[in-house]
Amino acid sequence: MPDSKTTDIEFVTAGLAPNEFTATLWRDILADAGIHAYLRPIDAATFLIAAAILPVNVMVPKDRLGEARSILADVSVVESASAEPSDESEPGE
Repeated sequence: MPDSKTTDIEFVTAGLAPNEFTATLWRDILADAGIHAYLRPIDAATFLIAAAILPVNVMVPKDRLGEARSILADVSVVESASAEPSDESEPGE
């Protein structure tokens, strides 16, 4: 959640992470880039029960939205590329 120093800042959704683990990773990447971010579950009631499998909003200051989305797009491209099987065959095959 935003702290008392950021209550006058308007926060908007930079991305919807598929689960809490990914959302936390994205938040940390944004923090490393100097963008304050916090996580907001879609449904607080069920979030406490199944946090690992529910989508989570990653919230950033409105004036940093473009930069945050650009960073998250780069992260998503890397995640997608690492999940795809390699076309290279193993040595000895």
